[in-house]
Amino acid sequence: MHDKKSPMANSHYLKNLKQQFRNKNLIETTIHLVKCNDHDSLAFLARTYGVPPQLRHVVWPILLKYHPMCISPNITSNTISWDPITNDFILNDPFLKSKAPTDKQDKSDDENILPYDIESIILHDLKKYFHSRSNPAGSSSNANTTNIATPTPVSSSDASTISSMEVLSPSLDYEFQIIETLKNAIVKFLLKWSKIFKYESGLAWIALGLAEWYPIYPYETMSPFNETHSFYEVEDYVVLSGRKHALLSTNNGNNGNSNSSSNNTNNNNTNITSGMHNLSINTNTSLHNSPYISHTLSYLYKEYPLPFELRSKLPTKPIFSFSALFERLALVILHCPDTILAHKQLKNDSNASSSSKANSNFNTNYFPIISGGDLSFQTQVFFKVFSSILPELYQPLTEESSLQPSSSRNSWIYWWLKCSGAKALQRQDRGRVWDLLLGWRPKPNMDTINFFLNYNDKKMDHLYHDTPQCDNEQYWMKDWIALYNNDPFWFPDLDSMALGSKKFPYDYSVFKELILRNRYGGTQSKAQKDNTVPSPGSDSNDKSELKLPFSSIDPHMQLIFIFIAILQFNEFKLLEFEEAEIPEFLNNVPLLTKFDDSSYRKLYENTESSITSLPSSPTTSTMASLQSSSNSSAHISNYHMLIEVGNDAKASHCFDDLLNMAGDIWRKWLWRELEESSL
Repeated sequence: MHDKKSPMANSHYLKNLKQQFRNKNLIETTIHLVKCNDHDSLAFLARTYGVPPQLRHVVWPILLKYHPMCISPNITSNTISWDPITNDFILNDPFLKSKAPTDKQDKSDDENILPYDIESIILHDLKKYFHSRSNPAGSSSNANTTNIATPTPVSSSDASTISSMEVLSPSLDYEFQIIETLKNAIVKFLLKWSKIFKYESGLAWIALGLAEWYPIYPYETMSPFNETHSFYEVEDYVVLSGRKHALLSTNNGNNGNSNSSSNNTNNNNTNITSGMHNLSINTNTSLHNSPYISHTLSYLYKEYPLPFELRSKLPTKPIFSFSALFERLALVILHCPDTILAHKQLKNDSNASSSSKANSNFNTNYFPIISGGDLSFQTQVFFKVFSSILPELYQPLTEESSLQPSSSRNSWIYWWLKCSGAKALQRQDRGRVWDLLLGWRPKPNMDTINFFLNYNDKKMDHLYHDTPQCDNEQYWMKDWIALYNNDPFWFPDLDSMALGSKKFPYDYSVFKELILRNRYGGTQSKAQKDNTVPSPGSDSNDKSELKLPFSSIDPHMQLIFIFIAILQFNEFKLLEFEEAEIPEFLNNVPLLTKFDDSSYRKLYENTESSITSLPSSPTTSTMASLQSSSNSSAHISNYHMLIEVGNDAKASHCFDDLLNMAGDIWRKWLWRELEESSL
């Protein structure tokens, strides 16, 4: 007698099936785009679908190479601040409480050399990743020794058996070299930027977060980085696998204990570093008979398998050293527009205006919810949205000590907002959040770029394109763009407005137009229509030209609404917590994207089944089935849309659902603000 599956089970199976189709097609498309260096399309996929975890070490350097905030950087300063009373800059006390300055320190500052005690503090913070928590109770492992996963010879016939790894204790020297390399990357950043940014522990955790996806070479200080060196020609590359991964072992006698602990990532905080040894594409390799065994990324490919045929298409030479890539990532995470310049521009425009009301309200007109503000503004918006969207949770949280930390570095708000989820989010969730940051792109014209980067004096629009640049782009990108023909943070008519133009130079001028266009029963005048630009997702008579959708708002503002969505997703759980449990939860958020993570881990299992037998590119039927099941809010046309506020249903363990929830919160909250404003 055949067992009948319940409708719920069938629905779950179909969802997994569609997700596997989509993820496999996404991996193949991403590899194709990497091969032809189509960074515009890669950025689009990163900010909408996310970069497959198997490919972040290849895609992230490309995204950061062309990121506007890296080409024209400006970061928040923790050494100086603007005093509106004296109308001048003042020196801040560093977040790091150091000893009274000595002659040696004063001299080192003048020579742009870091104070003598900074490196020891950096090392102390880095070691917390490896040793801050002991092994699970009952473990015989030394709590002060990390574990390294050493690959053994395997067959390449099955991606799931790419590296059978036995956990061994590395030498202390090897671990020291790993930490030393991370420290040197931070030191290089500080030597370059220390005039405006002093060391904070967030830098250590940003470096560690990058090292969980991008390989580092522990002996970089002894053997300088060379772009001609392949990842696969140099031994001893390392990728960190996260603080909370359980011990992996296929051959030791404690396998049962390891497996049981692996089911609870919150209880096992032992770090595993993946020893990334010689990966060769030479069929005469002396290490293994396999022509292409990835030991350089052995742990990563064990977690997230990638078949031999696809691995062989990946580039082998790194674009950046780890320290260079870390600097670029830090520039994006710590980015801040020039708020002083923005205030001056608003004041000058107000003085030039004949309206005394405009002159008196120029300060209230500065509300850069679209173009982005500094950390203080982001924090203000976060709590403003929090209190508006989740009042039941906001009130008890504001009464708890979790919002009154003794140090900003110990606060979950610090890790969430200033460090973009470093330390507080799980490795998988943080990787997906950073995909969004690194994939952010404004429309490729200087008016729009300067709207977001108001300090910019570089011409860079020629680096970006609004159409895919790969050959046969229709074949690879058409269906993906059809699934997400709008930015997740779209707002009615926002995409059709020429941001940064003379008509819309500031956020408040955009808000005025949005109110005018989206009033219920309102109509769009001819003058309004003349000041619109075509929407990427709109139908055009020219069907041969495929347009990429671009980002609608600043990426750090996007993160605010993603974090609010995380709170909404965990609202009932947080309401039930004891006071002491709340900050622990917020500083160590459990894995949010279980469904996504499981799908990528099991993507190439049962390779003989029909599920995994995909064509070499996305098919119309496959992508059509995905399109029909995708969230409808992402597909609505941009033309004069009136907001329809629906229910914010609790999301499943999928980042797409979380992203859609964040977009809904953004639209709901902003419309409330616009309706209540006096613009």
